[in-house]
Amino acid sequence: MNASPSPSNVLIDQVVAAANAQFGSELSQDLREAMNAFAGHPDFAAARHAIAQRLIDIRSCTGAGFLAVWFGAAAENGAEPESAGRDILETMLKWSRTVETPPDQDSDEAIEDEEIDPEINCGLEMLGQGLVAHVSRSPALHQQLSDSPLVIEELERIEHLSAGPMWVLELLRKRSGELVVIHVEQRRGYRVSYQNLSNCFHLFTLLQSAMADVKAPDTKRVPPLLKAVALGEQQDDVHDDAWWHYGIGTCPTADFGGSIWGEATLDSIPEIEGEQIVLLWPMLLSSRGWGAGFFGPFLQALPPMVTVVSELTDEEVARWTDRLKLPAIHSKPWWKFW
Repeated sequence: MNASPSPSNVLIDQVVAAANAQFGSELSQDLREAMNAFAGHPDFAAARHAIAQRLIDIRSCTGAGFLAVWFGAAAENGAEPESAGRDILETMLKWSRTVETPPDQDSDEAIEDEEIDPEINCGLEMLGQGLVAHVSRSPALHQQLSDSPLVIEELERIEHLSAGPMWVLELLRKRSGELVVIHVEQRRGYRVSYQNLSNCFHLFTLLQSAMADVKAPDTKRVPPLLKAVALGEQQDDVHDDAWWHYGIGTCPTADFGGSIWGEATLDSIPEIEGEQIVLLWPMLLSSRGWGAGFFGPFLQALPPMVTVVSELTDEEVARWTDRLKLPAIHSKPWWKFW
């Protein structure tokens, strides 16, 4: 006959005690055994909630970090993310506030002199991993963080010192929405959706791939490896180049001042009549390239994607052409440098 499960309150105390005693980036045997004791336990959901409530009082930053990763794995497997996510956030802020930074972040010399305790750095990384797993699965928690300028300010204060806060900020910086994309020369237009992108270079790569899929003008074959890396399906050191000069809708000419800058967020693309507009002009420069470093980090619950939803009708393109005051251009425009 199988032995009855240990009372959950005893197991909870064992997990907390082992987390308090944790030191370093290697999971201790005591903490591993304490967490494994809950495998298949009928009271795990309630115990997880009880342990999360005690997370902020854990005396070891790495101990709290390992518990946050443990909770994150549960969230990835369907556990409710909001309550434990809030506890992880408060714990992360508790430890981040122990890290001192100079008041003047504009000084390169001051930043180079900054250090962070390895134990706290390791714990913050794991707390960040656990928090991202929860926030990416909870729209309410995501909105709470996005609407908390003091939290964002604190995470930004130390993101250059620890990957954990950086990962959380990257999650908050990801954007989803729709674009109206107009190929100016060919007078073709498309409605495009985008999901979970942090910067416009990532948008350019996935937009070029999506436009190639619908055989839009001036498209080329996209290397399968490049597309796989941009979607987070593989890792490799790939490079991409622009097929067009990407312009904003508020500038009716192909001009550097009206460019969509690749390093910028998707929020930098202005709206006209409630629509974000991307104009595809002939290239101004012979090449404009970027690397795979702009594609990550990737989040399992929030994969990146760009899709051409539909092609605009001739009437819709004509209306936008008139509204944006777009000129008629030829295949070799006068503004091309070489």
